[in-house]
Amino acid sequence: MNLFSWLGELVSGLNSFFFKPSLPQTLAMMRIMAGFGVFYINLNWTPSLMEFVGPKGWIEHDTMEMIRTTTPFEGPSVLWDGSDREPNPSRGTSSYSLFYHVTNPTGIWTLHWIILVVNLMFALGLFTRFTAVATWIGTLSYIQRAQTSLFGMDTMSSILLFYMMLAPCARVWSLDRLIEIWRAKNQGLPVPMVEPSSEATFFQRMIQIHFSIIYFGAGTSKLMGASWWSGTALWACVANYSFAPMQYDFYIRGLEALVANRWVWELFMSGMTVFTLVLELGFPFAVWMPQMRLPFMIVAIFFHTGIGILMGLRIFSFLMCIFVFSFLTPEELMAVLRYFGNLLGFQGKGPGTPRVSEGKVAA
Repeated sequence: MNLFSWLGELVSGLNSFFFKPSLPQTLAMMRIMAGFGVFYINLNWTPSLMEFVGPKGWIEHDTMEMIRTTTPFEGPSVLWDGSDREPNPSRGTSSYSLFYHVTNPTGIWTLHWIILVVNLMFALGLFTRFTAVATWIGTLSYIQRAQTSLFGMDTMSSILLFYMMLAPCARVWSLDRLIEIWRAKNQGLPVPMVEPSSEATFFQRMIQIHFSIIYFGAGTSKLMGASWWSGTALWACVANYSFAPMQYDFYIRGLEALVANRWVWELFMSGMTVFTLVLELGFPFAVWMPQMRLPFMIVAIFFHTGIGILMGLRIFSFLMCIFVFSFLTPEELMAVLRYFGNLLGFQGKGPGTPRVSEGKVAA
């Protein structure tokens, strides 16, 4: 094979990988899950809303204004003596929040409830092109204003909403789609078909690649920690009163039984440490192999379910599972829904195989 043939096959493969038309069902399921998940996250600001985003909250409005407009931020130095630092460092940050500008209690509460309504509209797929953008901006507004509460869950939700804002995630399983069908029937027109699109493929691939990078970064960063080399890292999680379900007697008894035998403790802790590293470092590579994709996806789902139980990070784990679902093809997702529909006694009533007609697909 000469160089030009190899380059031609490479370009053809990349074109198929990123732009081969596909159905939007996977993106639609991700929209529904992300929408209701973000609604729940933002709803939880309610009991202490003014403490988080109010003018006299944990970070007062005047302090936030100083941080984002006048506080100098110096870039990292390369030389040991710092002589290469900029003489005039930049000032302020590029963060944005609606709560920077809405500062009176009535306005804050009104904006909060509007954001929650928009979150539900996005989850249901109503006016999705608008509500997806508004949901992303609203979520960032909480995160950027209440920066003392920023956690991994917030990072993952903002990333997921960014892609949902751009992806064609409301072409099926949405109120927008039902309105489209109703209008067509009301006008005596045939029901419009849902076309497989390169757009759906591209954004699903971008989500997959971004998640793979996140996983690989999580795994490599763990390799810099001594506790991950000694096999003791997970003990700080399972025996942490701030995270683990220590309120249950059976859990305490389980920990006591674990530490009663040194060999059992070492094997369990070291085994779980190696398992975590293999999953996070191996997932970004194995998930692209046809034979390894589904096994690694299933293991990742159970892994994040365990994190949700043992560390109390339930919503974070839920968001991570949404990212894992992005590796399901629309056909696989439909098969899973039909399977569980049959288990629940809905034979023939669940989503069927899409009908294809002249390159178009019926929802």
